[in-house]
Amino acid sequence: MMTTIDAHADLVTLINVFTVAPDRQEELFQALDKATVDFFTGQQGFISANLHVSEDGTKVVNYAQWASTEAYQQVLQTEAAKQHIAEIMTIAERAEPRLYEVRSTHHQ
Repeated sequence: MMTTIDAHADLVTLINVFTVAPDRQEELFQALDKATVDFFTGQQGFISANLHVSEDGTKVVNYAQWASTEAYQQVLQTEAAKQHIAEIMTIAERAEPRLYEVRSTHHQ
């Protein structure tokens, strides 16, 4: 499935903003990309993930979509997810994961 940004889509969006030292941004991006490909894409309820890097080198943002809050929370309880998160947090200085609902979209 592809990312769908639509106020009427029946899904939940995870936006996780990671703060990182600029000299470690690429390392964090690579670790997140690998964890997504190797683990998260195969989990029930996973829909999509999009990784963004800030131009100033201090942030990496994961915009991921899940079928439901329950599906996302269930995956977080697995040992594999806990290991991936622990690895990521040896690189990132901080993570701010939040679940969101799309309320409005606008296009030109």
